[in-house]
Amino acid sequence: MMPGMSGLRVCKEIRKTSAVPVLFLTARAQESDKLIGLTAGGDDYLPKPFSYAELIARVKALLRRYCVYRGKEQPGELCKSNYLELGDVRIAKDHNEVWVKEKEISLTEIEYQTLYLLMKSPGRIFSTQNIYEAIWNEPYFYISNGTVMVHIRKLRVKMEDDPQEPKYIQTAWGKGYRFWKGGADA
Repeated sequence: MMPGMSGLRVCKEIRKTSAVPVLFLTARAQESDKLIGLTAGGDDYLPKPFSYAELIARVKALLRRYCVYRGKEQPGELCKSNYLELGDVRIAKDHNEVWVKEKEISLTEIEYQTLYLLMKSPGRIFSTQNIYEAIWNEPYFYISNGTVMVHIRKLRVKMEDDPQEPKYIQTAWGKGYRFWKGGADA
C-alpha cells in the first residue's frame, strides 16, 4: 500500500542485492498477507496496531540475529558499531546482551554496565571507587568495596570457565580490576 511501488516489490528488489533484515509494518493482518510478506523475503511481519515496545524489541531481535549470524560472514558497519568484541567476549553497546564463546549469557543491568565499563578500556585498571561511582552514580565510601566485589564475583561466575582463576576480569591486587582481552592466552 506504499505509493509508487508496493512493499512486496520493494522487498524483492532489496533481496536481489542485500541480506539486511526486513520488517513489514502494515495494516494488513490476515494470515495470507503475512505469508505473502514473509515469502517475498521479509524477516518479520508486524500488523497494526502495535506497541512501541514490541516494535523496538522486534528491531533489536532482527539486528541481533543479523549481526550474530550474518555478521560473521560479511561484517558490516552496523554490526561493528553496535557491538564491542574482545577475545571470546562480545557485548552490545546499547543494550544488555553479552556472549562468551558464542554462548549468550544473562546479566543483571549492574553486571552488564560493569562489564561494559571494563571492556571499553581493556587492560586499564579500575579501582573499586572508579567502578562504584561510574555504575551506581553515588559518592564512594569504603563500605562500597563489598558491593563492587560481590558484583564482580557474580560476573565471573557467569563468564569464566573457572571463576577462581579468572581469564577475563582480573584483579590487580591493591589497585582494582581490569578486563584482560588476552583471555586464555594471558
